[in-house]
Amino acid sequence: MAAKRPHFRYSRWDGTQVGFDLDADSVLSEINDDLLYHGDLNAALRRMLNSGFSDRNGERVQGIKDLMEKLRQQRRERLEQYDLGGVYDDIAQQLRDVVDTERTTLDQLDQAARDSGDQRRQEVTGDAMAERRMELDLLPPDLNGMVKELQEYDFVSPEARERFEELLDELRQQLAQRWFNQMAGAMSDVSPEAMARTKDMLAELNQMLEDRAAGREPDFDGFMERYGDMFPENPQNLDELLEAMARRMAAMQAMLNSMTPEQRAQLEGLAEQLLEDMDLRWQMDQLSANLQQAFPDAGWNRQFDFSGQDPLGFADAAQIMNELGDLDQLEQLLRGAANPGALAEVDLDRARQLLGAEAAESLERMAELAKMLEDAGLIENREGRYELTSAGLRRIGKHALRDLFSKLARDKFGQHELIRSGLGHERSSDTKAYEFGDPFNLHIERTIRNAVARSGGGTPVRLSPEDFEI
Repeated sequence: MAAKRPHFRYSRWDGTQVGFDLDADSVLSEINDDLLYHGDLNAALRRMLNSGFSDRNGERVQGIKDLMEKLRQQRRERLEQYDLGGVYDDIAQQLRDVVDTERTTLDQLDQAARDSGDQRRQEVTGDAMAERRMELDLLPPDLNGMVKELQEYDFVSPEARERFEELLDELRQQLAQRWFNQMAGAMSDVSPEAMARTKDMLAELNQMLEDRAAGREPDFDGFMERYGDMFPENPQNLDELLEAMARRMAAMQAMLNSMTPEQRAQLEGLAEQLLEDMDLRWQMDQLSANLQQAFPDAGWNRQFDFSGQDPLGFADAAQIMNELGDLDQLEQLLRGAANPGALAEVDLDRARQLLGAEAAESLERMAELAKMLEDAGLIENREGRYELTSAGLRRIGKHALRDLFSKLARDKFGQHELIRSGLGHERSSDTKAYEFGDPFNLHIERTIRNAVARSGGGTPVRLSPEDFEI
């Protein structure tokens, strides 16, 4: 009868399944050989973090080397997918469509005048249409110039005028969102009222920075009561607030750095034309200067080389830049992690969003290693360095002996059960007939007695191998 095949059922993770199973003893076992060979606990922990390890259930905990490769892959996928300058191609095409619609209307009006048979109408209409065509022919090739000239152009086609106004509204929305994303990550409303509120927020924030520089205590709590909804990070103090804003503004600066000079000039030109609130721009520039001085290592000079085909709008570009910035920040943290405790600074929720649940779980487990060993009394932190305790040294010795005896080859001694104790360094009173391979420790009296019993009395006594007894 055939054996019944086992059945397995797979389900989505719900928190009840068995995950990584680690304890202090299994962690110490992982670095046991390294410690015995090199004797450096901190180096052994670093090598373990770098290469990863498996828990008692055989579950793989990814090491820093694996996570770094996953980070690079995520960055590479984004850069190879998107085109940072594609948004300008899309805007230019929409402007050309507007112009084509206007030209079509001009041609229709000109043809209608010729079909009417009215000479005067033909002349007036022809001159007017020719003038309009010349204006369209002379439009500048760059986006900024084209937008500026079309804003002053008197459209004949209602459809072209409506499409152009819709395009301007969309550009204002995206540009405003691009600027506002530098300060308020949760902001989605870019109405005039929202812009005014943002300007007030920036003015108060700059005032708080001036108060701190002058030695006065800023009113952070009052600021958060008025504008806390703009900051999804929910900062608990002014330093956390400034750090979050510096990270977002550095991401926007990275987008500018990643553009070609022509693309950067087009963006700045469009912003000047469509966002005419000079006070708002001044407040933003003032805050950017203050943050660059306060957080010089936030990545203000970072830039990326996009090579993909998917065009990025301004809002999408801000999101991608934030993700790339977070990937860089996580990579720097992992590269500088000298011990498991350094990984406690990782934002696990953000790591889960960027790298997936498995990578975040590995980071969490690695961050717990040192605390686990400390809680078990096996290591202790002395002036920033981990050292083995006496209990840890004894545990290392225990593991070493266990590994040593588990690898000893079995020979004749010990392969069968005996009620007598076996041979060791001290001679035993027990004897046995000699077998090939036994130590040649002859029991002289019993060996001679065996020879006499075999051959009878008399001299000389002749020995034979079967007489040997040890």
